[in-house]
Amino acid sequence: MNHRKYQRKLIMKEKRNDAELKNRKTKRDYDYERRVSDIYFDLFFVFVAAGTFLWVIMHSIFDACIDSWKADPELNNFRYMWNILMYVIPYTLWAFAGGFLIVYVRNPLNELINGGIRIFRL
Repeated sequence: MNHRKYQRKLIMKEKRNDAELKNRKTKRDYDYERRVSDIYFDLFFVFVAAGTFLWVIMHSIFDACIDSWKADPELNNFRYMWNILMYVIPYTLWAFAGGFLIVYVRNPLNELINGGIRIFRL
């Protein structure tokens, strides 16, 4: 009985050291990182679209309302605030989109580099 237990441990140890098993694990890790990085590309697209949409809408509102804001001195501060916000908000969204694009490009490259090192060490 004890002999079977020893053989089973020996076989399991051989399987753990199997190069094919390590290659499959590396490929599985790469596929997982690829799926995760696809989420970052989707977020990049969403933030670019949101920034562009807000850029167009906020500039349209500014162009439509600027004459009434100039006529009323009480709305002068509102005009300055709107002028700043119509640039700050879209640029902030585009900066987030740029960050997501960098992560989208970096993740697969990082996995390729680390995966290549793992395969080389086999």
